[in-house]
Amino acid sequence: MSVDVIVDEVRRVREELVKRHGGLDGWIKHLQAMDRDRATNAKPKSSKKSASTGMKGRTRAGKAK
Repeated sequence: MSVDVIVDEVRRVREELVKRHGGLDGWIKHLQAMDRDRATNAKPKSSKKSASTGMKGRTRAGKAK
């Protein structure tokens, strides 16, 4: 079996984070708290109307007026 350096690194970092936050449940709670913080600090999205791509300037045959 070949060694995948990226997979090994991901596993090492994941284990480090789990230990840092007192287990898997603690890490999940930390991630959920980060998600809530980002949601409350996010700027509201502006509601821009998209440009109409209807039949403006065209006849039913598809040719310009």
